[in-house]
Amino acid sequence: MRDRIRATPPPDFPPPLGAVLGATADRLAAMNPATAMSPDALRTEVQLSVWDWHGVYNTAAVGRDITTTLAAAAELPIAGTRAQYADRLRQRFQPTVRG
Repeated sequence: MRDRIRATPPPDFPPPLGAVLGATADRLAAMNPATAMSPDALRTEVQLSVWDWHGVYNTAAVGRDITTTLAAAAELPIAGTRAQYADRLRQRFQPTVRG
């Protein structure tokens, strides 16, 4: 997935928000799209998308970018299915990566 966002980014380079949210939307729509959306699902998919961007999972930059991405997504209500939420995420943030 990371190569779809950006090939080999520097570990501390912040991801473009649209690309990470696009990857998150792709994950939500691909995995159990008819399942009800939940805060835990959002946190999990954002975390995986940020990890993919950085190529590591245990640096201060990763934690900061997960927090920033979740804060941006917080303005969308968590309602409907994972696929419906993914569509709203794409519409709102116009991510650069689409499934």
